[in-house]
Amino acid sequence: MANLFRNKQLSLLPISLVYTGLILNIGMFTFNVVYPLDGYLQNKQIVMSSNSIQQRNVDVFMAENEEPPENQTLDQCVSMNRELLNYMAPNLYNTSYPGVENYTLFAVARLGLPPLKHVEPLKPEYGPVINDVTSFNYPISIPPCRNVTNAANRTVFVAVVSAPDNFEKRGVIRETWRVHLMEENNLFLGGFAFFLGRTENNATQSKIEEESKIHEDIIQIEMLDTYRNLSVKVAGLFNWLHKNCAKIDFVLKVDDDVYVNVRNLVHFAQLSPYDHYSNKSIFGIPGFFSPNRVGKWGISYQEWPWNQYPPYIMGPSVLIPGGTIIPLLAAFQTTPMIPFDDVYYTGICTEKAGIKTRFSIRDTAVLSMLWGKPHHVPDPCGLRKFLSWLTRTGNQMKKLHVVTDHYYHDRSKCIVPGVNGTKKIISHDEPVRFYFN
Repeated sequence: MANLFRNKQLSLLPISLVYTGLILNIGMFTFNVVYPLDGYLQNKQIVMSSNSIQQRNVDVFMAENEEPPENQTLDQCVSMNRELLNYMAPNLYNTSYPGVENYTLFAVARLGLPPLKHVEPLKPEYGPVINDVTSFNYPISIPPCRNVTNAANRTVFVAVVSAPDNFEKRGVIRETWRVHLMEENNLFLGGFAFFLGRTENNATQSKIEEESKIHEDIIQIEMLDTYRNLSVKVAGLFNWLHKNCAKIDFVLKVDDDVYVNVRNLVHFAQLSPYDHYSNKSIFGIPGFFSPNRVGKWGISYQEWPWNQYPPYIMGPSVLIPGGTIIPLLAAFQTTPMIPFDDVYYTGICTEKAGIKTRFSIRDTAVLSMLWGKPHHVPDPCGLRKFLSWLTRTGNQMKKLHVVTDHYYHDRSKCIVPGVNGTKKIISHDEPVRFYFN
């Protein structure tokens, strides 16, 4: 590294990064760099900042007031910041997560992300736009949400995130809980769609197009559908909602291996106690806060050097009030992405947008994890406790549907202990209240 820092003087302090006099509490280090660039003396206090690229040319001190070539100065400064960051980043390994602003500073410098001046920010106060998430194309789509302005009940859009070749999973959902969704009279359904990305397999794409013609419930986003692109996919989902469904009360976003208890979705949406905070919160169960370093969910120290994630909601089932759609999309614009969508949008972007993550507590929950119990199906009383279940197989989802259908059509009973040794039957019409922290 000696050659890298020739003609550069570094002053390191375990406090913060500084740029143009602004102290940023990243808990890392401060360094000043003095070096010649094409005959011009630059005195740089380097910061991993989302707007540092805009400021670099201002903070250049030239001999005899000469102006350097702007593009050359910018490119060399970007390269310089990335080299310095790569050298210094190990100081962050296994430290505490420093917050969204400092994560942004780190990731912008690591990736060399310039601001996108041609993209209109949804919320300028969130900072410079670095992700263009408002220009997605949708080669397959559905009509905009139904008119929800005068709806008698709370309105819900159900978004099912699905992979292009998951034809069987989509079919099972259409045969099971979507039937309940269409039958429910106490819920105004603003819309329902499977959200897919683009596939490079022509045969799969042809089958998707045929599937869409038959069922008219597919939205395809013009982005390559891979596991590491899930954050981009969710951004495309939010952009579609912003442009086509902005006045919806709630969005239920689920994966295609999740069974939804539609009656409990109605109970959640219609209960008035959520009014006072619903547009400043999203709802679900807590995720795992320690990052994995290997495997499907692995993230490298270079991408995420810290030993914890911010609090976030498990991705398979999330309840999202409509009032959070624009703030979250604005946070997507201004926050560098990571591969894992649930950490990204329910943890990092909620922090940027000032939205609270509210986790299920007590004996009810937004999601039950049946994925590791392929043969387990809850009894009628167990059905009342959860809004959705993560299933292992299509057969398990079908069994769940049978049990649910029997209970809500009064063909089975939830019986609990009553007073003095008696038994009490809980009606399937009795509301279920969900509690959150």
